[in-house]
Amino acid sequence: NRLPHFINPHPVKQKTPSYLTAERGIWSWVFTLDHKRIGVMYLVGILTSFLMGGVMALLVRTELLTPGQTIPGVTADVYNQLFTLHGAIMVFLVIIPSIPAALGNFVLPIMLGAKDVAFPRLNALSFWTFLAGGIVLNSSWFLGGGADGGWCWMCKRTRG
Repeated sequence: NRLPHFINPHPVKQKTPSYLTAERGIWSWVFTLDHKRIGVMYLVGILTSFLMGGVMALLVRTELLTPGQTIPGVTADVYNQLFTLHGAIMVFLVIIPSIPAALGNFVLPIMLGAKDVAFPRLNALSFWTFLAGGIVLNSSWFLGGGADGGWCWMCKRTRG
């Protein structure tokens, strides 16, 4: 039995290491330009934001469990901040970046057969901008000046 010329019965070892073990250490992840690593970093950031937004949703629903104040320290202003920040996190840090950022960075170049994305430094910058935006959004809650307008806060701003 003679095999066709394009079928090799002896597999060739992978010449380049896996994207997870190419270089070790935190600095290899911080300064990476590999689209797969950036996709993994997006996924970790999105899942962390999803967890934070989910905890806020649980706090909002727990506060609505009984009439009056259920959770000590959650006043009406804190409740409005929780509700608003939960919505902003879920929309801007989970829903919007999940498909184009995490899956688009990881899967799309592989599906296209490309070695990398067109602008790897811009791709890395977009992740760090996403992370900085998430930190600023969440630090408003911890610094005591979080947005507290609820879902309809834009309607209040449009009135003359």
